[in-house]
Amino acid sequence: MCLFLNLVLLVLAVCFTEAQTSRREQAPIAECPGRSVPQVRAGASDFEIAMIFHYVSWSSEAKQAKTLYDGLAHYYHEYAFFGAVDCWHFQCNCSSTHVPNPGVVGAGGYPDKWPTLIVRYNQRNILQYSGEWNFEDLARFMNYLIEPVDRVHTSLELAGLRKHSDAVVLALLDSADSLAYKRYIAAAVCWLEFDPERNIRFALNFGKSAKSMLKGEDVTLPQLVVIDSRNGVHTFNTSSSDWRALGIVRWVRHTLKSLVFFSNGYGTPTTIALKARYTPVLAMGVRMHQSHQSAMPMVMVKEMASELKKQTDSCDSYWAKDDSHANVDSLLQMPAELYEKTSEDREQRGKQCYRAWQLNAATLANYYRINKYLNYVWLHYTHQNHLELSVGRGTESQSLLALHRRNLCLAHSNHGTPAMKIGIANMVTKYSQLIWKNSGEDFPKNRSLGVVIFDSIKYGDYLQQLGIQQHQHHHPHERDSSAVQVFILDMAEEALHVMPQDRPFSYVALKDFIRQFYAKTLPKVYKNALPPPDTAFHRYFNRQMLLQALQRPNATNVVFMYRPDCALSAVLSQAFLQVSALLTSPSVNFIRFDSQANDLPWEFSMPLCPSLLVFPEARPTESVVFPNYVRIDVKNVFAFVIAQLDPEQQLRSVLASCRRRMKHVRSCLDFARSLVLKHVGQYLKYWEIYEHERNQILSHLKEFNDMHLAIDRSIRL
Repeated sequence: MCLFLNLVLLVLAVCFTEAQTSRREQAPIAECPGRSVPQVRAGASDFEIAMIFHYVSWSSEAKQAKTLYDGLAHYYHEYAFFGAVDCWHFQCNCSSTHVPNPGVVGAGGYPDKWPTLIVRYNQRNILQYSGEWNFEDLARFMNYLIEPVDRVHTSLELAGLRKHSDAVVLALLDSADSLAYKRYIAAAVCWLEFDPERNIRFALNFGKSAKSMLKGEDVTLPQLVVIDSRNGVHTFNTSSSDWRALGIVRWVRHTLKSLVFFSNGYGTPTTIALKARYTPVLAMGVRMHQSHQSAMPMVMVKEMASELKKQTDSCDSYWAKDDSHANVDSLLQMPAELYEKTSEDREQRGKQCYRAWQLNAATLANYYRINKYLNYVWLHYTHQNHLELSVGRGTESQSLLALHRRNLCLAHSNHGTPAMKIGIANMVTKYSQLIWKNSGEDFPKNRSLGVVIFDSIKYGDYLQQLGIQQHQHHHPHERDSSAVQVFILDMAEEALHVMPQDRPFSYVALKDFIRQFYAKTLPKVYKNALPPPDTAFHRYFNRQMLLQALQRPNATNVVFMYRPDCALSAVLSQAFLQVSALLTSPSVNFIRFDSQANDLPWEFSMPLCPSLLVFPEARPTESVVFPNYVRIDVKNVFAFVIAQLDPEQQLRSVLASCRRRMKHVRSCLDFARSLVLKHVGQYLKYWEIYEHERNQILSHLKEFNDMHLAIDRSIRL
């Protein structure tokens, strides 16, 4: 009996092991743990497109990205290999993820961030995904890997492609059988590492139509050109035998490097800052958050909005049909041959399904192997039931087109594609150029506007840092006037101009806003926060109060510039607080200034944070900054502030400090007396040198004498 039970348990254990192995082999993602890293990489070597996702289990961002990656593998596992490696697990070694740079010893090739997605294309090209971690961007990136280039047949199609891109790389080839074609495709794939949104498009054409796109009689193929956003044409002056994928990528990057501030892709605050160094920037913050209704249709022209609506309706109908057939397809887990052929009715067929699942001992012993084989057949062949359901829905070619339609719908977003945003930015750029040329400004001076479109929800903190208030919309049936936030950042004039939000966005209002900018009639917006209440020893100033105090000084101002998000500000703040308590007097003002909540002109802006500045009353333009190489403590800050005061101010401040002391009063008075004697000796030297100023020097000496007598009386007490 015991022997029989042991045999049964052994059979069940073997079946369970085979079941786990079968399920892992059928899973769309090959994962470690579960498989070793060499096994995952060996599986990737059998595919033309292979993706390996590296993450750590302790990172919440990596876990969220892993969920998106699982969904991507669910839809695209027929196109590529999907692997995942948990680099935090002791069984998984993530070394050699990256190819180490030549000459770098001990780099190991470990990922430098989490998550990291490595793509192997054709087993020769390795690139890393550098785009946003959301499903639409990942699906769009997969579509670009599947179809890395655009086919253009005429100059009209090329113009349409340029309309929605920052630049176009165009290859004109003899045929798709040439070596140049393969290397050009490899270059287009490698470019996705630098440009995952494909704002710079790679296109090609073949044969006679390719020659007709070039102006000239003796046109030889292949030809490789770059057409930039300023209509400049750059030619790759090498023979086809010298075409290399990395060489093409380097040439494209070098060619477009100087034109990066003319590009309209990648709407981020970084792009705004880069463009603002060269030209004024018109930034359009558009609400694009998933939980809000997208405001992109508001900034689209009629043709773009109708095209987006058409795509949205098409995808909605596709997913509706897909959901309607989900219940029917769920019955087709077994091939049609296992159903009763006599039952034509679908409900009757479901009732007689049970006989196909009556298992005997032999079937149970080989169940998982049979199931593995049947699933293999199911994935590779279209059985009769699916063909019956396909009657009336189209032919096989239409089904293949539906597969392409599915990929497009996976990447579809109600916020529009990057190509649409570039098209809008190009249109606004043309508007601004026409208005600028007709504005009467000095023509050689380039004051045309650069345009950036960004997500106002995602980068709401950036708007807050600029001092732009985002108004909340509380009426769902009214058109939201805060859905589109427009402003112009002009670094040359140190100005920020914000478009009024008293009415919904329109291009008529936008053109009027641009005209006012060139007419220099727009008001400037500055951050000027309400200051906190003053304390006993120092005061809080905002922008307006500080500028007034510096322009009309009635005392020496000691200004502590800080940021609440800077940890070093707390260290200097403690020393500043103690020194202000020691030296406060009517002739010295101690001021705290929040440089994050308030703007200042460039001459007062500090490159380092925190900063301590002293503006002497007699010499307000000769401000002095606390050295950044000096240790921050009370002693050094005290000595720095004292050194910037006039002799009389020094002595008054020190004496006031001595009167407020509860301990070490005698040592404080001794220091004050030594300070008096030092200044007296210095002024006696002035007496000998400057004969015409002896009356003024004598008045200072009398004042020092009175202070010295007061100190002596205090010491005797």
